[in-house]
Amino acid sequence: MALSQILRRDKQRATYMSLLNPRDELDYEEGFLKEADCDAEGSSTTSDEASPRAVHTVPHKTDRTLICLNLILFMVSMISFTTTFLVRHNDVSAKERNYFLKYTSEKSPVLEQLDIPLTTWRLNGTFIEMGSIYRGRPSPEVDAAWERVETQTPIPISREDVVAQGKDPEDAVKWPVEFGFGPDAYIGRIDVFHQIHCLNVLRKHLHFNYDYYYAEERMNKYHELHTGHCVHILLQNIMCTGNVDVYPHFWADAQENAVPDFNINHKCRDFEAILKWHDEHAVPLDEFGALRIPDSKKPRIMVHAFKEAFEWYDAEHPDDGNLGTTVG
Repeated sequence: MALSQILRRDKQRATYMSLLNPRDELDYEEGFLKEADCDAEGSSTTSDEASPRAVHTVPHKTDRTLICLNLILFMVSMISFTTTFLVRHNDVSAKERNYFLKYTSEKSPVLEQLDIPLTTWRLNGTFIEMGSIYRGRPSPEVDAAWERVETQTPIPISREDVVAQGKDPEDAVKWPVEFGFGPDAYIGRIDVFHQIHCLNVLRKHLHFNYDYYYAEERMNKYHELHTGHCVHILLQNIMCTGNVDVYPHFWADAQENAVPDFNINHKCRDFEAILKWHDEHAVPLDEFGALRIPDSKKPRIMVHAFKEAFEWYDAEHPDDGNLGTTVG
């Protein structure tokens, strides 16, 4: 059979096969032509050894195109997803009050009601006293400065605020309705002011301040427990915050070793803004101090050590409680 007839016959066969599998059309044609070329050149390969189709190591052009298209579509999808996420994230953070502060805080009415600016504050870390009233010797002026920032007046908080702290609202004390906060308002305080109060307690117990504050007062178990409580409170808060700002060192003629430079920048919440918000919502201490337990409530029965520290005992209450529990 002539070579032209063979080519024509197998061309028709290839066309039929391409209808069944279009991707094989080109492979079949190229394979047959290579086989025919070998026959024409007098190849010694027998018909039993000849392969009906040549083996191709070069990827099909259509396959390469599809791979490229898939990669392009994947990259476009990833860019689109990332852009959408960032735009939405920035949009939410711009609209929600204290969006980023809420990631490092528990639920608080302050975060919901007050925009708290973040400021860069250069700390005064000098070893020698440089005029800060908070480092001054005891005096009415120094006490007034400390009392302003350690305010202990309470504020109203919601039931949700109580629950967010893992507390049982049935155990939490409510404000009486006559205070005007509604039927579901609870007595609360802002923690930063308790921390400053604890620092002030330690300041007053320094030996060079002791005579001014406690000259006529007997040091008892209460003072020991109070200062120990405050040291522990401050330690836990410092560890919780975990400030990772760094400070450098410098050489000084009065020291052989490098001296730490504590006068560094910190990113700080605007304390004065928090204090202002607190003062606008606080209830005077005398009004808070006048509140008494309602007949419908049962008190927690405190352990003997607690009562001993406060020098309090009432025969009407059993002295066998466990701290933090209620005995019926």
